Amino acid sequence: MTDLSLPPPLDLRPETLGPRLAAFLQARWGEPVQLSDWKRFPAGFSWTTIGLRALRASQAEPLDLILRVGDPRGLLAPYSAQPEYVALAALQDVPGLPVPRVHAFSDDTSFIGAPFLITQRVDGDTPMPWKGDAARREEAHNASLALDFIDAVAALHRVDWRATPLAQLWAGVDTNTLALNQVETWARHACMLDGGHRAGRSPQMHYTLAWLRRHAPAGGHAVIVHGDYRVGNFLQQDGHITAILDWELVHLGDAHEDLAWAGLRVFAGGSPRIGGLVDRDLFYKRYAERTGFTLQPRVLRFYEVLGLFKSAAMLVGAVRRIETGQARDIRMASMGFQLASTLLEINRLIAEAA
Repeated sequence: MTDLSLPPPLDLRPETLGPRLAAFLQARWGEPVQLSDWKRFPAGFSWTTIGLRALRASQAEPLDLILRVGDPRGLLAPYSAQPEYVALAALQDVPGLPVPRVHAFSDDTSFIGAPFLITQRVDGDTPMPWKGDAARREEAHNASLALDFIDAVAALHRVDWRATPLAQLWAGVDTNTLALNQVETWARHACMLDGGHRAGRSPQMHYTLAWLRRHAPAGGHAVIVHGDYRVGNFLQQDGHITAILDWELVHLGDAHEDLAWAGLRVFAGGSPRIGGLVDRDLFYKRYAERTGFTLQPRVLRFYEVLGLFKSAAMLVGAVRRIETGQARDIRMASMGFQLASTLLEINRLIAEAA
């Protein structure tokens, strides 16, 4: 029988959240903390984002912080903050890869009712991959962003993950099945492996799943994969990226995965350029120069299909959460209308690959 119980809503009002978070930070920092200037940001389907200031007893100036909360009603619930925290902590001082500084995290829901991550707040605005956004900026501005965008993912993929705390977190990952790991992850998210949901039984989804399993490359260039590397997930000021954001899908994977995801047409705003910013040939050429890694077109195409399958799985998952009463976000309900166009794009890529 379908469980129609809705997860209890989180109480994120400052008068409720403030004392709980202050107690957590006081225990972590070993000194009294005062929290103020709360601001909830409306964007996003997944983690809830809240800005605040924290004044520690030993400091004269407050810290500008971002609190990210893994709402149990969110698009990709259930959440864990640990992978994002460990990844950001490992990447704090990597040249060419600007990331927010991390302060704390917890997966213990007894503190505020959900997993959470606390980082520094970084100045900048968020370019979006919608039609016309890139055209509103000067070409020199886009060109500068494009170089930073390429160099940041190249810097990420050059990091030796085995020499970081991520090695312990990913100790059980089989590097010979990086592609299949992701195929099964997103098939499971779409409820295709348990037969329990009609959207997960879409013939096109199962055709794509079979194609991915059949064509999954063995092994791969194992790197730290951001998991959602695209225009829309970074901050910029004056044509330069100030921070790469949204690391909740970080995992050990093949380098092609980030590059294919960044290059999906859905993130190009109607432009043939990657993210509406940069010509594909330049993107791949500069990335190869920065990493010494030669891209394989066949493997890149596989990960493009996988990227769209992942996108479709998110859409199916959103519909399922609405239908089973696990969420009531009207935006998630409307995501079902995007499934048909996503499946058509999958058909196009598979046909081209043949």
